[in-house]
Amino acid sequence: MFLGARRYGDIDQKRKRALVLDVEQYRYQRFISDIAGQDIKAHNGDVETTIERVASWLRTQSKSTTVPGGLAIANEFAAFQGDLPAILNARNLRRDEMSFGDYLAIVTAWITEE
Repeated sequence: MFLGARRYGDIDQKRKRALVLDVEQYRYQRFISDIAGQDIKAHNGDVETTIERVASWLRTQSKSTTVPGGLAIANEFAAFQGDLPAILNARNLRRDEMSFGDYLAIVTAWITEE
């Protein structure tokens, strides 16, 4: 839908950019040829690679010099993941009980406490 809106939509739709990630570089060709021609980035199921790809894309698209490098973001994410069990324990939550709203509140609190 995003690609269709970008192709056939108004000027605001045409300016939108998307990052397409997949586990393997050309895996999408087996089930969705409609995205052929897009710059698909493979992450090989690796969290750090995924973070690096997203950070690099954000820096390129935004032309911002303030977007940190992938390694810095991955290190901060690893620190958060390390703190998460204690945070969930303090909230009497199990990971499989956590809703998106719970996760958002936890992340927001963790970032503001840093």
